[in-house]
Amino acid sequence: MNMHATAERIASANSTGAPYVAGNFAPLKSEVTAFDLEVIGRIPEELNGRFLRIGPNPIDELDRVQLVRHHWFAGSGMAHGLRLRGGKAEWFRSRFVLDRDAARVLSRKPIPGPGEGARDGNVNTSLMNVGGKLCAVVEAGSLPVELDDELASVRRTDFNGTLEAGFTGHPKFDPLIGEHHALAYEPFQPVRYITVDADGRATTKARIDLPHIPLIHDMAFTQSFIVVPDFPVTFQPELSHTDFPWLWDEKRASRIGLLPRKGDAAAIQWFEAPRCFAFHFANAYDDGDLTIVDLMRHHRMFHTDQNGPNEGAPVLVRWTLHRPTGRLSETVIDDRGVEFARINGRYGGQAYRFAYTAYWGDDVAFGPSMKHDLQRSTTEVHDYGPGQMTSEPVFVRKPGATAEDEGWILSYVYDPRRDLSDVVILDAQDFAGEPVATIRLPVRVPFGFHGGWAPDKVTVVE
Repeated sequence: MNMHATAERIASANSTGAPYVAGNFAPLKSEVTAFDLEVIGRIPEELNGRFLRIGPNPIDELDRVQLVRHHWFAGSGMAHGLRLRGGKAEWFRSRFVLDRDAARVLSRKPIPGPGEGARDGNVNTSLMNVGGKLCAVVEAGSLPVELDDELASVRRTDFNGTLEAGFTGHPKFDPLIGEHHALAYEPFQPVRYITVDADGRATTKARIDLPHIPLIHDMAFTQSFIVVPDFPVTFQPELSHTDFPWLWDEKRASRIGLLPRKGDAAAIQWFEAPRCFAFHFANAYDDGDLTIVDLMRHHRMFHTDQNGPNEGAPVLVRWTLHRPTGRLSETVIDDRGVEFARINGRYGGQAYRFAYTAYWGDDVAFGPSMKHDLQRSTTEVHDYGPGQMTSEPVFVRKPGATAEDEGWILSYVYDPRRDLSDVVILDAQDFAGEPVATIRLPVRVPFGFHGGWAPDKVTVVE
């Protein structure tokens, strides 16, 4: 094969990773510890725990050649955390997740655990509690890394030997049975449907053999099914010039499957879907003969830009799957460009009313947060101020709450004028109103991926 000729026909052949290490995508140079943080407003005394965040933070200085290969999804992880207790912001910390690259560059002793030399790469995508232990997780091969209460890396973990291979960067928690669901993918392995119980033990419930190796970042579940996405972004190292070789495949269709939760892969029902890509699902649930799936639909992915998810603004849509006929229909919920949907976690896999998203415009531009009322088909917007940009908004339920939106929204918000970030707390029932509290941080928190609220008395990251 004439690789040069082939590369010239790829729309993204000349893309570069430079935009993904500039502005608030740029990595922090060092770890941060701060106490006695400035607070504007009043932190609710009921918020006792840590507000966590993680994202890629390349630790090496990237030269021009390395920038061509750099992908936003690559690079050592950095975990960020704000400790709240009794109405006070006690501390803020940022810590590198010690994969093999970070340990080498920082001249630190490598962390112990299984997978050395094979599954000890970058871990930078999300955080979860497994059996009461906080873990940083990533997709496509590397093992999770256990962190201590102050976000220092402790060890790699395969959940006490129960993980067959790698894990996922986006597990979903089922509040009705108290376990996590995950779809794990990596090169040359079947897609695995995995559950992780309250004791932190993983069970592979299904191995799904597909005719290619798709990128499956997220999943959704209902009380009867696991929602399996099969989109046309596939493992194509021969055509990739980046460190994350999943590219748009113009020849492949889109489909979405319903896998029975018992794990019978032969019984998956597939539905033809619009040709698109989705990183994230808001939620899914069953309604009689219908299965409802809400997701952020991108027109395509890694086609004009191999180095990051820069294919235009995604749209929040609802796919209604009619199981008796095998047909899928789509309704647009919001077309203004939104991503990183979160919900009240107590409604995972069940009928729900509210979703919370962050603005995502063209050229991966961030902005305000949004509250979507799926019952009334309305959207409220919270603008954090001129030029300010939020990342994933996280819902935290108020103690004793009875209404679905009775809680707070916590976000890391970047202010480019100060080149610093804040944590902003909103009342979810007064979403467009003034913040309840703003906690000033001494550093910016780079645009990353996921996080959550880890309350002191509960063992899940909500």
